[in-house]
Amino acid sequence: MRFFKMIAVMAMMFCLSVSSSAFAAETDMQDFRNAYLQGMSNATGYHLELMFQGPTFHSNTIADGLVRKDGSAVMAGNLNWAYTNMDNGQTQQKDMPFYAERSGNAVTLYGQREGVWQRENILGNLSWILDAAASEDRDTKMQYAAAVTDVKTTEIGNGQQRMQITFDGKALSAVQDKAVRNRIASMSEADGKAAMASVNYLNAALAENNPQCVWTIDKATGKTVMLTADLTEIMRSYAKAVLQDSYQGIITLTEEDTQFLASLGYYYNLQVYLTQDDKAANRAVIPAAVKNSAKEANIFADIKSEIISAVKK
Repeated sequence: MRFFKMIAVMAMMFCLSVSSSAFAAETDMQDFRNAYLQGMSNATGYHLELMFQGPTFHSNTIADGLVRKDGSAVMAGNLNWAYTNMDNGQTQQKDMPFYAERSGNAVTLYGQREGVWQRENILGNLSWILDAAASEDRDTKMQYAAAVTDVKTTEIGNGQQRMQITFDGKALSAVQDKAVRNRIASMSEADGKAAMASVNYLNAALAENNPQCVWTIDKATGKTVMLTADLTEIMRSYAKAVLQDSYQGIITLTEEDTQFLASLGYYYNLQVYLTQDDKAANRAVIPAAVKNSAKEANIFADIKSEIISAVKK
């Protein structure tokens, strides 16, 4: 399920990078950069909604999360989805309470399926990619800030300001590439090769697009009222890049993986919505009973087959 892992990377990079800064009331680019570079002084709580939609499958993830200054993080939420069987036209509704925790190099997902708690390391050896986005190193933050090419602001009343932010995808890709290469160099040959392949696909997807997000803030406090981003084109570019390599014989995919990537590359949309919420930390707690009882499993095995029904004829 490598692509599910990369969706998790994109979403978590989004959360880490935006929750670690707040905009001031000034509207020009320099003031934006100065505010961004201030970074976060405390752990940051947030409320997240992730929408993944296609012709036969759509899901909605709602969660509360906490990102600590050291990069560790915890999340508690619920994933619900609907799947329509194209053979009989019937739609099934499903639901999965979940928790997620980032500690060190591991991001562990705990999901309850049919009353039983399961766990899975959803990012394998890729969790360190998140470190770049969460970095408090000034040089790294300056490079990310420099990738912002345009900020348009609108006063919307109630002391709130909306900013439409545009990134240079090639610059963003270059920053991410530089940030991760030293880490990859310290890996074993096998792990480094696998990690570099995933990073190359992600960088290519970023370079092909100029991502945008819309950020609404409370001018008095600098807190995020709402932050939205459409990650559809990045997701689709990533999937198409992998497919292209398979068509050229560079990599080998199973028929199921090919159908899965084709579904994501042409039929599905991915949007993220985030609100800063200081009280989220109180809700983002993993019960000890969940950790103690969870069994190792491939939590998303059945979901994959439901998604690829979009291209099955």
